Amino acid sequence: MSSTIPLYDATIGVSTNSLKTLLDLLKKAQAHPEADTLAATRLYPDMLPFSVQIIIVSNFAKKNVERLAGRQLDVWADDETTLEQLVARVEKTLDLLKTVKPEDLDGWSGDRTTEIKIGSFDPVKATASQYVLGYSLPNMFFHLSIAYGLLRMKGLELGKADLLKNFVSDFFTLPGQ
Repeated sequence: MSSTIPLYDATIGVSTNSLKTLLDLLKKAQAHPEADTLAATRLYPDMLPFSVQIIIVSNFAKKNVERLAGRQLDVWADDETTLEQLVARVEKTLDLLKTVKPEDLDGWSGDRTTEIKIGSFDPVKATASQYVLGYSLPNMFFHLSIAYGLLRMKGLELGKADLLKNFVSDFFTLPGQ
């Protein structure tokens, strides 16, 4: 017996929950005494700053819409450097995701592929499941986790529930939420 997970839930649903989590984190960051410096925070000098972690999650959500719903979207500047700008970016991305319906992702079955760039490898052809499970979702979770870790490093009181509550909210309410 095989089971399937709707492509919409795995992409638009997970992207929405990731962005809602970032929005929650950003709002907590805005209340931090060092709020003005948090966007530039890095874990290590050669790593991307907090602001870029947010932009990358937003871009993966946007690319899910472009690649899987077949939409040609405007290029966004990717130049947000303040928490306020990052909040606006996340809200803009959430608004975009609200325009996608499950039927917009119909037609993704079998050997149909999309082209992606992985580092210096361009193009790489991937089926929807290869793209979503092997590239898009792992990248979103990586950058979401780095953003969370950067804020923890700066002393924000965050816990695992802050990272998970939007993902489990449709079937479970975490204690204290």
